[in-house]
Amino acid sequence: MSNNKAVVVIGAGPVGLTLAYLLAQNQIPVIVLEKQKQLQKDYRASTFHAGTLDLFEESGITQALLDMGLACPTFQYRGWSEGKIAEFDHALIGEFTRHPYRLQCEQFKLSEYLVGELSKMPHVQILMGHELTALSQTSHDVTLQLIHQGKALEMHAAWVCASDGGRSVARKCLGLEFKGFTYDERILVLGTPYDMRQSFEDLSFINYFSDPVNYAHMLKIPDLWRMSLPLFAHVSDEEALTDDYIDSRLAPLIPALSSDQLQVKGIYHVHQRVVDQYQVGRVFLVGDAAHLNNPKGGMGLNGGLHDAMSLAHLFEDYVARDHEHFADYEKQRRVEAINAIHHQTQSNYNALKESDDAEREKLFSRWRALANNESEAREHLLNSSMINSLWRCGLLEKTAH
Repeated sequence: MSNNKAVVVIGAGPVGLTLAYLLAQNQIPVIVLEKQKQLQKDYRASTFHAGTLDLFEESGITQALLDMGLACPTFQYRGWSEGKIAEFDHALIGEFTRHPYRLQCEQFKLSEYLVGELSKMPHVQILMGHELTALSQTSHDVTLQLIHQGKALEMHAAWVCASDGGRSVARKCLGLEFKGFTYDERILVLGTPYDMRQSFEDLSFINYFSDPVNYAHMLKIPDLWRMSLPLFAHVSDEEALTDDYIDSRLAPLIPALSSDQLQVKGIYHVHQRVVDQYQVGRVFLVGDAAHLNNPKGGMGLNGGLHDAMSLAHLFEDYVARDHEHFADYEKQRRVEAINAIHHQTQSNYNALKESDDAEREKLFSRWRALANNESEAREHLLNSSMINSLWRCGLLEKTAH
């Protein structure tokens, strides 16, 4: 197998497929390799921030998400017993964005849309069931070793963009460190058609619950309500997915909800990590292959999509002008992964799990004061919507709409 002029994208998740789509829109030949035989119906991420929606407007992806998703203009900080502590309305940043809301849409729906669009493009190949086992490179091309249906294959590419997730084979082949840590807690994710507004007064479609033990993220996606709860070391994955255990966690929090009303349940491990280098020669790391973060705040998928846009711009410039300045990719995106995404998500995590009663009261007071101060609330929203991040790294121009 040989296609030396193509860009190979490893991983058919939403980030890899988005990058492939952006490249293909600029008539760049693309081959997508995915080790699974079919797309995975993954509910892991579902939030698309205002900054991301602005960034992808010209590509057509934003309109597709709007057609499939649910616009949520507000989000809340809450306590299980205290109720609503503070609410933030994206209308406050309406002058800076054409999309003053968070859009909720399951990530697999974006992937399915992109595969449909890519399949119409003659210069794109999507090869499912092709697993990367090794890669090597020269100054002229990259050689990939693959397994397909039990047979070893070899492929050559001009460039490789690895979006093959937190356990990235490409990253390991490059010998790069994935510095950071893994949280002791795992996350139990539950999805149900039960309307959570029946159990909570004045509930937003996006909510963060502060609690020493049951800190949670509860949000509405188009078809379901989804909630995450922490799991601790003494509970095995097997036990955590049993009806008895789930019911024991739900009963004190949402008495009207039980395990037999769930359509989704899963367990995720949580990390804060950033790779040493985003580029080695002709290989680039994108999305979770380059950075992982706590999901509180919905920034992981969005950050990966921003990576894709950054890299696509550089490829567009390279093809159009034969001007190779790929080193700008790491400068533009790695700093944001460390200083913006990690800082924000870690701050969210620390606040939600605060255990000292006096400190929790101080936290609630800060949230209330923040919500009641228009200029500070606006800045909070510009950060949480990732607009400030995109301004800083230059992917969006700072203008009023």
